[in-house]
Amino acid sequence: MNTTLVCVVCDRDLWNFELLVRSIHKFLQPCRLIFIYNEDAERYPHFRKWYKDTCEPLLQKFDVKLYHKELFFNDYDLNDMEHRLHTEPIYNQQMLKLFVADVVVTENYTVFDCKNFFVEPCRINDIKQTHPEDISYADHYLRTWCMVCCAKLDVRFRGVQHLQLSTNITPFIMKKKSVQKLIKHFKGKKELHKWMLSWCGEYSNMAEFYLYEIFCIAKDIQDPGEVPGNTLTIWEHCFKDPRTLKGLDFYVKSLQHAAECMGYKYFVAGLHTHTRKMLSPDDVKSFLSYFNMDDCWPERGCPFKKVL
Repeated sequence: MNTTLVCVVCDRDLWNFELLVRSIHKFLQPCRLIFIYNEDAERYPHFRKWYKDTCEPLLQKFDVKLYHKELFFNDYDLNDMEHRLHTEPIYNQQMLKLFVADVVVTENYTVFDCKNFFVEPCRINDIKQTHPEDISYADHYLRTWCMVCCAKLDVRFRGVQHLQLSTNITPFIMKKKSVQKLIKHFKGKKELHKWMLSWCGEYSNMAEFYLYEIFCIAKDIQDPGEVPGNTLTIWEHCFKDPRTLKGLDFYVKSLQHAAECMGYKYFVAGLHTHTRKMLSPDDVKSFLSYFNMDDCWPERGCPFKKVL
């Protein structure tokens, strides 16, 4: 295998993470896995105990490395600037997806979020990168971020219709050496971290995959991708799609059929955090049953509680 599965874990997503682990056990052939716990150090022992009892028995066939986030931040601090490092884990998460390159031993690494899980038997290499497409769909925060990245990296920005980027969602495949070159371009992790955080504000928000890919464009090493899509994730906006009114299984089946017609296949699905207020546990059970995953239901209490 020339890639490693990487996932950053925080406490609010432990139910989803357990589902991911159970799906790995059920569907994924042995490979390298890296999990990074993205919470304060005093909570790490509790997570480790839960992980050892619940997850470790399911991953005996895998080469697993479990890290705490401080490993990746311990060689510098940001006390000389205003920042949100310790109060908003979402920013940590994005930095960790870049800094993990230091401990990856394979050529590539495939980034998952806890919302992702496997739905078909596969190898990690079966997960393909998506084709770049124009970013006309992006909101003003992401558009501003892309403009900032282009300016920083000397890439000409000719409008959202002309900037071709892979979708800023997981699964996302990153090349270890390219990430390391990006960090070196910013003269190290601290300076990259400071620069990224400086753009988290009223008009922009960081997006680590876009930064990485715009850097690849600047260096003429952008991945052309292999598939139009690589996940059947249910997002909040999916509930505006008429197909969803007939059920999540109908919605997913229509996507699978379209993919089959175009000659590719989905191996990964997902349930975004924002759908927790829109789905009941029974909805989620039905969704998993569609993929024959009744045996993957997590032991933790289900966070999906539809508000009527």
